[in-house]
Amino acid sequence: MGSDLSLIHAIDLVIDAWREMTALDEMSEQTFDKFGLLIKRFGRNATARGVLLISDVTDGIAEDFVNAKGRSRHGHVSDSAVATRRVRRSVLRTAFRTLHELGLSDQDPTRNIVLPARTYEGSRPLTEDEAVLLRHHAAYAARPTRHAAAAALALAGGHSGEIGHSVVADLDLPHSRVWMHGARKYDPRWCRLDAWSRHVLADRARHVLAQHPDKSTARLAVSCTPAPDPALQSRTCVALRDLLRRIGLDGEPDVTPASVTTRAAVETFEVTGRIEESARRLGLRSLDRAASIVGYDWQTDPAYTDGGPARA
Repeated sequence: MGSDLSLIHAIDLVIDAWREMTALDEMSEQTFDKFGLLIKRFGRNATARGVLLISDVTDGIAEDFVNAKGRSRHGHVSDSAVATRRVRRSVLRTAFRTLHELGLSDQDPTRNIVLPARTYEGSRPLTEDEAVLLRHHAAYAARPTRHAAAAALALAGGHSGEIGHSVVADLDLPHSRVWMHGARKYDPRWCRLDAWSRHVLADRARHVLAQHPDKSTARLAVSCTPAPDPALQSRTCVALRDLLRRIGLDGEPDVTPASVTTRAAVETFEVTGRIEESARRLGLRSLDRAASIVGYDWQTDPAYTDGGPARA
């Protein structure tokens, strides 16, 4: 299965496939640029170590790349941050998954690379590569499905207890956002839609309105049939679990439907660096809770521990 494929050629094929995924909005331009640069760097590093064929990429080669030390702007060499190592692993994992889909490799040299995970009430947020994979497998063939709509709403920051209530009237497509009505533990709010989610929900809205023309009651991710809150939440969880099963994450005990939602908080924190923005994205009332989701220990932030205000 592609055992004699050169590593550099394989990387070129992977980047071409990622470019197509980016055109379909399954992968953002930022992710494509970041993943592309890192997989090329991996190719250069591995080639320098004598790796010429894709079959020559061992678990050790992959692990050395993921855990490679970093260099500061002042030239100091130190262990790379966990976040950096997570991204490197995500890139390699996505590359070999892509090669598998292309029928070129059945390897996964990242399978034994274990890194500290963000944990949140027994579950963890999806990683960047897993979110890409979820979008890819949630794509519909003949019609926009409730599964795709559930994924889009969760990746926007909607909780399972909210998604079942989302209707066409909640969409503000000109501003690429959706209104979340909140729940017992979550505040109402607008959630930003990425390009893929906006496209999916626009198509889903047209589809459900053709059968149920009232925008105020035409549900996006579950049936429009009246049902109590627990039933709506259960249907949402079933749809998200189905998708997680499709991408092979159903066997991981720390991956749940909440993992899809909390991915939005991680992405928000990575872009803004502000934990309060992550809290707002999920409608959380506690910054500590938001910090635990994104794996941010604010008590050790240098702004508070290095040269900060003296204690009284």
